[in-house]
Amino acid sequence: MSGITDPTEEYFKDGTWGWDGSRWRKLGLLLGYNDVISGSVDVTAQQDGINSVSSSSVQDGELWVLNNIAGTNANRAIPRIIICAEVCDVLCVLLDTSTTSDGVWAVWNGTTVLKASNRIMVYFYGCTAGDTLRIRWLGYKVKLE
Repeated sequence: MSGITDPTEEYFKDGTWGWDGSRWRKLGLLLGYNDVISGSVDVTAQQDGINSVSSSSVQDGELWVLNNIAGTNANRAIPRIIICAEVCDVLCVLLDTSTTSDGVWAVWNGTTVLKASNRIMVYFYGCTAGDTLRIRWLGYKVKLE
């Protein structure tokens, strides 16, 4: 059968194609799964007021596709938690929320892509020095070749 599924057709080699229900279309960039990425950081607040906690940075040769990031002050309710992706030295706010009691997680769900040297930053407002601040993240790695 002639068409995009026929490997003898000249344009067959040009990218990946998919059926959208009405016709064959060239697909966009697909990010291939390599491994699960998950992590956690628990730190002690160093000062009263605003404290930040960061993830490790994405390593050269990979991307992180994150679907869940969360933060909590395990000791007390605080007025504000901001979850950010630090991308190319720019803080992109993913979630800005208040918490209602100690140990309640501020949770962001969505999709964000981080490349080498990017990381997650979570800001905790209204802390008391000595509070336990926690962040968690989950997604998958894409290897770049």
